[in-house]
Amino acid sequence: MNVLKPHLQTTILTLLAAGKSQREIARITSVDRKTIRSLAQRTIRGVSNSPGVAT
Repeated sequence: MNVLKPHLQTTILTLLAAGKSQREIARITSVDRKTIRSLAQRTIRGVSNSPGVAT
């Protein structure tokens, strides 16, 4: 499984907040648009990419 590096996640979220389109972000960061869309949706829902702590 490929994992997006934290600095790229931050860059993508910053560009999305600035109103940039997913296509433009894909061109700037060389990250697939599907990945950008997925990250945006996870952020909106507040779902993390890591599993929770087992209790």
